[in-house]
Amino acid sequence: MATLATLRAKLNGELGVVTDAETSPWSQTVRNNAIKDGYAALWRQGVWKWVTEDVSTADLTRVYALTSLHRLMRAELLDSEGYFVQKMRAIIEPDGAGGYELIVPEQAAGCTLRLYGWTAYKSQFSGDEDTDDLDAEHNRVPLLKAKAICLRAALASFARYGERQALPPEMNLTVDQLLGLVAAAEREFEVECRSLAGLRLRGGGTMAVP
Repeated sequence: MATLATLRAKLNGELGVVTDAETSPWSQTVRNNAIKDGYAALWRQGVWKWVTEDVSTADLTRVYALTSLHRLMRAELLDSEGYFVQKMRAIIEPDGAGGYELIVPEQAAGCTLRLYGWTAYKSQFSGDEDTDDLDAEHNRVPLLKAKAICLRAALASFARYGERQALPPEMNLTVDQLLGLVAAAEREFEVECRSLAGLRLRGGGTMAVP
């Protein structure tokens, strides 16, 4: 696990930022936002966090709100003593309000639905000391996306400064060179994501509820 400050220091190294307090060409806020977006991009690339979640059953209830799970691998029904009863047919769907819900056949109250599956890695940080939830050996992967985002921001700056015909010293690159750097960072990010996603557990999947 790494703090936001540690992640930003690593990103600084990727970007050639010498002093963390530098504001040009990327402020701390811009670099922090790039890190957040880099972590958020992991979900779309199939890099998911393995989680389990327990849901208590209620009479005449088929739909349950979930707190973490986004994709289901399998669902099990446990009795009131916590013993395995059977595998369950279940699906997970967006609830239309930014969360997810579980849909299962009705069960008696007092049991537990134990869910195994995946959720997104943390992508929001409250401050410099807030930590991520990605294993330390993999945290360069989202930083590659953050690097590409920052380089795209530099490319956008070319358009702005080009209108004024006055480029600051830190923009001492051609548009083609910047595009090449962006493409290289994006390509490395996609390759590393495929490798990391390949480590994910496989099997099960969701089953339709009659």
